[in-house]
Amino acid sequence: MLHLIMSSPVKLDIDYLETFIGQADDILLLQDAVYGGVANNHYFSKLVARKHSGLYVLQEDAQARGITALLGPKFQIISYQQFVELTVKHSKQITW
Repeated sequence: MLHLIMSSPVKLDIDYLETFIGQADDILLLQDAVYGGVANNHYFSKLVARKHSGLYVLQEDAQARGITALLGPKFQIISYQQFVELTVKHSKQITW
């Protein structure tokens, strides 16, 4: 499953969200959710510690917020084309 997280981490119930994310799932941070990809933040710390791959941040949204250089090493920065490829890879998606 592909989890599209669009809301700021401040507005999410992270513990609730994490109960739905499996090891094989991919996570893409979009819009204000990209702040959750900043290195050493506490919002997604449990999730980042548990997932070894499948963590993505949309490049355009990170650039628009000026945080590209601040993203943690486990997050892969992807383009819109790669975003489309993720949606093709996953027949099931959920938006948070």
